[in-house]
Amino acid sequence: MSFINTNELCTGCNKCIRNCPVFPSNSAVENDKVNVVLDACIDCGECIDVCTHNAREYTDDTKEFFDAVKNGQKITVVIAPAFIANYPAQYKRILGYLKELGVSHIYSVSFGADICTWGYLKYFEKTGKKGMISSPCPAVVNYIEKYRKELIEYMMPVYSPVMCMAKYLKKYEHITEKIAFLSPCIAKKSEINDKNCEQLISYNVTFNNFMDYIGDAYKTAREYNDELAYGLGSMYPMPGGLKENVKWFLGEDVSVRQVEGEHEAYRFLDEYKPSSDSPIMIDILNCANGCLFGTGTQSGIDGQKVYAEMSRQRKIAKKEAKKSRFKVQKISSWTENASPQERYKALCRQFENLSLNDFVRNYTDRKIDVNTPSAAQQNEIFRDMNKITSEQQCIDCGCCGYDSCKEMVKAIYNGINRKENCIYYIKSVVENERDETSKLRETEKENQIKKDEMIAEIVKQFESLGSGIAELSKANDTSAGEATDISKMVSEISERCNELTDSLSVISEFIDVFKSTSENITGIAGQTNMLSLNASIEAARAGESGRGFAVVAGQIGKLADETKTLIIQNNNKADETLPKMQLCIELIKNLVNDIESINEKVAAIAATTEEISAQSQSLQMMSGDIEESVKLI
Repeated sequence: MSFINTNELCTGCNKCIRNCPVFPSNSAVENDKVNVVLDACIDCGECIDVCTHNAREYTDDTKEFFDAVKNGQKITVVIAPAFIANYPAQYKRILGYLKELGVSHIYSVSFGADICTWGYLKYFEKTGKKGMISSPCPAVVNYIEKYRKELIEYMMPVYSPVMCMAKYLKKYEHITEKIAFLSPCIAKKSEINDKNCEQLISYNVTFNNFMDYIGDAYKTAREYNDELAYGLGSMYPMPGGLKENVKWFLGEDVSVRQVEGEHEAYRFLDEYKPSSDSPIMIDILNCANGCLFGTGTQSGIDGQKVYAEMSRQRKIAKKEAKKSRFKVQKISSWTENASPQERYKALCRQFENLSLNDFVRNYTDRKIDVNTPSAAQQNEIFRDMNKITSEQQCIDCGCCGYDSCKEMVKAIYNGINRKENCIYYIKSVVENERDETSKLRETEKENQIKKDEMIAEIVKQFESLGSGIAELSKANDTSAGEATDISKMVSEISERCNELTDSLSVISEFIDVFKSTSENITGIAGQTNMLSLNASIEAARAGESGRGFAVVAGQIGKLADETKTLIIQNNNKADETLPKMQLCIELIKNLVNDIESINEKVAAIAATTEEISAQSQSLQMMSGDIEESVKLI
């Protein structure tokens, strides 16, 4: 599993995909970030180098190491030979600082590199194999185990220098405590955790994190030296350092292929086919400048000074090997004027007490499956990416991070990328949306014209409505006035009807009096008639002298009869008139009631009309406001 991860600073620029030597190690399908596919990653560190956003970071065991030391745990530290090259002036004080913290022992892995060289040479001598691939670089080991499993049989079955060192300390120096590795490499963590490496080392402490952690604390410490002698193993961190060691013992004529660099190394492995013509060994490292500037080293270190220190270390190694733990030999493994064969014999004598089997390792097939889509599946993905023509399918712009459109299709097929990360797809979507937008704009334009026409018609209708409401309001005002006038006229008629009723009542009363008077006159006429009759009788008795009186009496009787007849006629008329007068009075009263009812209704109509008029004015104002609002649409 990888120890590199993506943090929140990732912008999804795809630079990590573009520079990663391993196809399936990056996944760009979530949160617009490019995440590390942990099982597929080989921890080469290239993404950390190229990321300008500091979005890729790694984890090591620096904190755990210092916590353990501070808690009093006994720990032995083995230091990569690249450390002295990076910090030649500070090296001894840093070692002294570690001793002051409580570290038990400090050894240079250069000694383990010497054992590694011895193991390689013994293996060549024993098997006679050619074309073997060196094992010091864990990123290379990860790549072969995951992506070129057919090369596993060509991997040198010997531990890397640091594992040789740890094995030596555990087996031959009887170190029982945990071992920490001061390391220039991120990927060493995967080697430490590899079950094939027996858990010999517990902590991978990278140069960068180590120096950040201690800061200037080491500057006041006393100087201290590492504890074991070593030879040209100190050259291992240089490009071709292993090659130099092999040639030192086998001669310059021996063929060793040297390969370095994140892209060159894996391109070489992809093309490599071991044969009888192959060199004896492939000295291959992930980093272009070897372990001197490994993935776990600090940036800003002066390269010239580093190489100058390595030259100094070479001279020291070749001048005279330290012999603190080995018997003095006339010819040392590192004697410069000795022959390669003599040096090799000296090396074998130096490690004659070691068993090669103690330093042999195995490898595991950890193949990562990368599926290749069929032609039909590829075309289906291309269609989904809006890439229909052959020209569209080989634009190969590289913006997605892959070298070709087909690789992008392969990534999508394997679920580690998506079509939305293809700039052509996004461009085509934008163009399609632009075309759709253009069509929508044209449609909207047409709709706007129709809408304007409809609005104009609505405005016209509102104008007509406003005019109608105004006329209605005016008519209502007129109706209200006329209703008020009618109400007044009806009130006047009602008053006159009341006056007429009063007059008819007076007439009725007069007729009643007239009738009563007529009856009295009739009685008087009857009495007069009786008196006339009596007078006529008396006149007849009087004879001639009573003739004139008789005439008068006759006329009076006649007058009385006529008066009586006339009065009877008048009474008859009065009898006929009085019921009619009463009926007339009743009718007039009913008329007055009806007129009053009409008057109330007319008054109600007038009030309603006034209310309608007021509402019509309000509607007219609202109509005007709506008309103005519609014009603004």
